Amino acid sequence: MANRGNEDEEGEEGEEGQDVPGKGLWVRGSATLPDAPKTEEGKLVVYLEKHDALGLVGRGRRPSGIVTVLSKKYWPGRYRTISNGPQKLSLKWEDYHAAPCGVMTTTTEDGRRVVPTCAQVVLRTFWEHYKVSAGTDQQEATAVLELMAKKNLRDTFYHVRKLAISHYYAEQRKTRNKDIVIAENLTIEDDTGWQRICPPWCVNKKDGWCALVRYWTEDEEFKARSIQNKANRGSGGTHNQGNKPFPLYEKDMVAANGGQEIPRIQVWQTAHKKKELVEGKVVYYGKTEESVESYSKAFKSLHGDDSDPLSQPLDEMAVMISSGGKPHGRTSILNAVHKQKPTSSFRKIFSRRCMNTKWRVVPQDNTIENKLRRFSRL
Repeated sequence: MANRGNEDEEGEEGEEGQDVPGKGLWVRGSATLPDAPKTEEGKLVVYLEKHDALGLVGRGRRPSGIVTVLSKKYWPGRYRTISNGPQKLSLKWEDYHAAPCGVMTTTTEDGRRVVPTCAQVVLRTFWEHYKVSAGTDQQEATAVLELMAKKNLRDTFYHVRKLAISHYYAEQRKTRNKDIVIAENLTIEDDTGWQRICPPWCVNKKDGWCALVRYWTEDEEFKARSIQNKANRGSGGTHNQGNKPFPLYEKDMVAANGGQEIPRIQVWQTAHKKKELVEGKVVYYGKTEESVESYSKAFKSLHGDDSDPLSQPLDEMAVMISSGGKPHGRTSILNAVHKQKPTSSFRKIFSRRCMNTKWRVVPQDNTIENKLRRFSRL
């Protein structure tokens, strides 16, 4: 297929187009994989943008979009790890590591046929299109690439389900875009309806699509988790970045500021500011104000009351203190942006701060005041 140039596709948004009433569902289909360059010099250059994402040097297809295309192209569907063994539905990136893939097979000198896993094929194909920048470690970049694939795959299944429901209603000449599907928690009641709207990348794996539909509609654990996640997301939105990743949003803000650097905490705060004023006042999404206030208090406890947290570079220790570590596997602010060091865990920071103290207070609640009391020298 021809290279589609500088098309920007986000892994978390999927590659399918908008629904068209009646005829012509999945009108765009899946974004195609461009031809691999024939020389090393023709490859696009990537670098470590953050701890779980690769950035692109210059213009071209974003790495996240290509990862999503490859994850769909080589989705195992239902697979067996051994001949005549039980079939398993592929839902996670770990399944790609376990599932054999029928392409890129090799034969050893003694005649044995070596079959790579789907994960190996995805990674190999990706590096046929990209190369790392000077000074970037290839193994570290591959480890980050796997984190991208893991996240993109989870997001792909979420969005393809919503888009499939949207197309089901479009088939009946009813306009139900993805936002409405999410807001009204719409679904499809009959199995034949699901089967009719099988997305293009599942056409050759109809048994896998049917198994995926059964998982969505019959698995009690999935349905309970889906309800809980919907409640956690709320209905008021989370940020105003749109489909821009945070580093690109930050880059655009710096460019609009005449190229002058902006403290990252300010960028994060702006990204979570609502566009509409309420009674003439600025309003933020979710717990943005609470998180910034918590971070500011932690920052001042480390650098003095006269310090200005919003005008200084991001302090990783203050992030960890204000978040109380990672109670849910992530910090309350800038979790995926700042690169956390092995020595910056909440427990290790706490140990260092308590080395010169005679005693410490173990709080019963999680207020910022009690978090700071753990770290203050008594």
